[in-house]
Amino acid sequence: MLERISKTKKPVLLSTGASTLEEIKNATNILKKGSKKIVIMHCILNYPTKDVDANLAMISSLKKEFPEYLIGYSDHTLPNNQMTNLTTAYILGAKVIEKHFTDNKKAKGNDHYHSMDVNDLSLLMNNLKKIKLITGNFQKKIVLESELKSRKFARRSIVVKTNIKKNSILKKEGLITLRPNTGISANFWKKVIGKKVKKNLKANKPLSWKDIYI
Repeated sequence: MLERISKTKKPVLLSTGASTLEEIKNATNILKKGSKKIVIMHCILNYPTKDVDANLAMISSLKKEFPEYLIGYSDHTLPNNQMTNLTTAYILGAKVIEKHFTDNKKAKGNDHYHSMDVNDLSLLMNNLKKIKLITGNFQKKIVLESELKSRKFARRSIVVKTNIKKNSILKKEGLITLRPNTGISANFWKKVIGKKVKKNLKANKPLSWKDIYI
């Protein structure tokens, strides 16, 4: 069956319910001969799956074992009023989510009672949108524009502690670091010590690069 599916060259969602790691590797080795888009779906083969058996951390394990494939989650747990399990799966890295859906959880059959309905789906989507919003950028590269004002008042600058005469050499005893960061940043403390000042400086003045010989 896997060989025939591979020959279709169509995308594949591969459920891993009740499978060993070796079985998953064997299946992907067959499928990848033809199918170029494979999603490995973490799944527990119980209906319903108890929360204690959900083992959502396996999503992280599958991401490590199969870095070349997308990892998803096929869920059979009972929905709760916060859609915790599917939301957690998304946070852990599930890129595709599969969940039974019904318009009546009380309908007869083995699937309806553990499926999600339109209210559950709406709640899940709101959760995912919120997570995406608060997650933001993946890499720490810049200070956000919204942080700039707080950054200015939270960080310290180098301030003249006592009156300093022109051509004097700056010593640590004559300087202090204070908020807000309106002068030379405290990060440059060691660079400033030992420099000569260009003019008379009064106490409590934030030190500026224009005040010293670099």
